[in-house]
Amino acid sequence: MTGPLTLESIAEKMKEFGVSEQARKNRIRVTTTPDKVHDTIRTVQAMFGFDRLITISAVDNTRTLELIYHLTGPHRIIVSIAVELERDQPAMPTIFDILPPAGIYERQIHDLFGIVFTGNPNMKRIMLNEDWPADEYPLRKDWKPDPDTFYGGIKGERS
Repeated sequence: MTGPLTLESIAEKMKEFGVSEQARKNRIRVTTTPDKVHDTIRTVQAMFGFDRLITISAVDNTRTLELIYHLTGPHRIIVSIAVELERDQPAMPTIFDILPPAGIYERQIHDLFGIVFTGNPNMKRIMLNEDWPADEYPLRKDWKPDPDTFYGGIKGERS
């Protein structure tokens, strides 16, 4: 890519993956689908130098779960690649194979939101105790602790 990095130049190259919008002066958001995340990340890496993963965010929008991959590069522009997932049995292909630091974020998100990252070789718990009840994800908006269940040695209470 020659010339300055702008929303227009990124949006033009990213339109096959989804909608691009400028979130702030130095932030661009690309909304795509789960099956296009790998290609979207590879494209922003190769064409624009977004080679560093800042973090992966997860959001419970009540109707869906959203993942947002935040990447940057030497140009100090941040691209956020967003994807929505169905709430019931949410699954997403891992990006661990192209960005190894993603593995730790994927484990955290799996623990707290229940999103399964298919292809991740290590989905062991990282945030919650090993004895945390299966299929209970504390950062989902619809999660309520069961008063008869122990969570990390502490009995749940009704609020």
